[in-house]
Amino acid sequence: MSGQHFRFLHAGGFALDQPMRGLAEIPDPLTDLLIDAPFSAAQKVFDAAIEERVDFIALTGELVDLSRPSARAIAFLLDNFERLDAHKISVYWACGRGDQPQDWPAAAQLPARVKQFSSTEAQELSHFRGDRPVANLVGRSWHGTATFQVGEFKTDDDGLPTIVIANGHNDPPRLAEQLVDYWALGGQAQRQTLGTAHRIIHYAGSPQGRAPDETGPHGCTLVHVGGDRTIRTQLVPTDAIRWHTERISIDEDCTLDGIRRLLTDRVKQLKAEAESRPLIVTWKLRGGHHLAGPAGRRDLAAEWQEWLRKEFFLQSNKPVLWTHAVELDQPELPEAWFDEESMLGDFLRNLRETAALAPAELDLAQQIPAQHRVPALAGLGQWTEEEYRDVLHEAGLTGAQLLGAGDRDS
Repeated sequence: MSGQHFRFLHAGGFALDQPMRGLAEIPDPLTDLLIDAPFSAAQKVFDAAIEERVDFIALTGELVDLSRPSARAIAFLLDNFERLDAHKISVYWACGRGDQPQDWPAAAQLPARVKQFSSTEAQELSHFRGDRPVANLVGRSWHGTATFQVGEFKTDDDGLPTIVIANGHNDPPRLAEQLVDYWALGGQAQRQTLGTAHRIIHYAGSPQGRAPDETGPHGCTLVHVGGDRTIRTQLVPTDAIRWHTERISIDEDCTLDGIRRLLTDRVKQLKAEAESRPLIVTWKLRGGHHLAGPAGRRDLAAEWQEWLRKEFFLQSNKPVLWTHAVELDQPELPEAWFDEESMLGDFLRNLRETAALAPAELDLAQQIPAQHRVPALAGLGQWTEEEYRDVLHEAGLTGAQLLGAGDRDS
C-alpha cells in the first residue's frame, strides 16, 4: 500500500549570536549586514517553511548558545516558532551541544507543536496529517559525544518512511545499511549528502556561512517524500552574504593590464551568479612569475587587493563584492640567497635550521609571558605541521624583503 506524499524542511546550525570569523578588517557598509546575517538567514528558513507549506521542520541543533543567549535570539526563535504553530507546522528539534532542552528558558514557553528531543535516549514518534500517520520519526539531542547513537533500524512493518533527526557523525556505510529513509543530521557547517538514493544521509549545513572557508551557497533543505517513499532533496538558499574562493591561473604571457581585465571579467560573472547577494571573495592566483620575483609577489598581491576593493565594492551605495584577500602563490626562495655571505644569507640559513625541527620541538608556549599562560591561550602554543610550514615560509619572505631581497629580484 502506498503512503502519502509529504514535504518537510531540514535545517540547523543557526548559531544566532555567533559573529563572523576570519575578517581582519570590515568596511563600514558591511558591518550591519554581517551582524544581522545569521538572523536574516534563519528568518528565510522559517519563511520558506511557511511559503512551501511543509508538514514539519526537522531542526538539527546549535540554534543559539543557551549558556549566554541574547534576548534578541530567544525572542527571534520564539516568535518564529509561534508563527509556525499558527500555520500548523510542527517542529522536531534535535538540540545541539549549546542549546540543550533543559537549558531553554522556562519563561519562554514553546508552542505545543515544537518537540525538543531528549538527550538521554532516542525518542520515537509518528507525524500525523489529520488522523493518519505519514512518517515515523526518531530523534535524539546531543548527548555528550560527537558520535550520535539512536539505535538500530532493521524492520519497517508499517510501511511508513523512517526519518532520524540527530547531531554528530557515525559510520556512513553502517547507516546506509539500516532501514532509514532519511538521516537528518547536523553538526557541520557545509552541506553534504552521503548514503544512497534510497537511504539518504544528509547534513543541511548552516543557513549562513561564517568564515572564508565556508564557501558557496548556504541554506536549508526541502525534502520531498513520495507516496512510494522515493525522496528528492532541494537546496533553498538563505545566506544573506556569500563567501567565495576564486582560483585563477595566470598565463606566462599575461601582462599586468591583462590581469586586471581577467579579474574584471570574473567579477562580472560572480556578481551575476550571486543574484544581487553581497559576496566576500578570496582570490587565489597561481603563476605569473614573470610579473614579480619572490620578494615582490606579496606587494603585487596587495596592489591588486586594493584595486579590487576600490573598483568593485560599492555600486549605487550598496555593497556588491568585497575582496577579503588576494593570495599569489609563492615560489621557493632562490638557493643563491641561502649561499650569500650576507645578513640575508645568515637569516635564511638559520630559518632553514628551524624548519628542520618538528613542530613539537619548538615550544612556543615558552614565548608567552608567564602572567598570560592561561588555558584560554594554550592553543597559541600548538600548531599543525601545515601551519608550522606556512608560518616559516611567511617569516622567510618577510625577512627577505626587509633584508633587501627585492633588489635581487630579476
